[in-house]
Amino acid sequence: MAIQLEIITPDKIVASEEAEKIVCPGIEGEFGVLPGHVPLMTKLKTGEMSYYGTESKRDHYLVVTTGYVEVTKNKVTILADWCIRSRDIDKVQAEIDLNKAEEVLKTAEKDSEEYLKAKDDQLLAKTILKLWEKIG
Repeated sequence: MAIQLEIITPDKIVASEEAEKIVCPGIEGEFGVLPGHVPLMTKLKTGEMSYYGTESKRDHYLVVTTGYVEVTKNKVTILADWCIRSRDIDKVQAEIDLNKAEEVLKTAEKDSEEYLKAKDDQLLAKTILKLWEKIG
């Protein structure tokens, strides 16, 4: 038994396939979805997500940013502001982004828009690097 998964960003459809299980970083913590899951709508937070594809018979890993997750009887729709598959990670660029964010955090006024954006950028870069280290 499988559930249809769609991961959509403003730029593209990242994934549209059947999955046996899906794990998402929800605003209140990580949660899993299996076929037949109770309907649910929740906010997505920046973090690692994964799913087991029925056709590929393997786990897929991604990093997503904020957005929404809707779970219905047969389908999970993820609307994320941004998403990257593990195979597309550029470790060097993530390290550059992390360094830039940390430099801004040293000088920006706390709670300023610049500071908050740098915090988000730092979290995203750290999440990408953590996934890269996990899957190598």
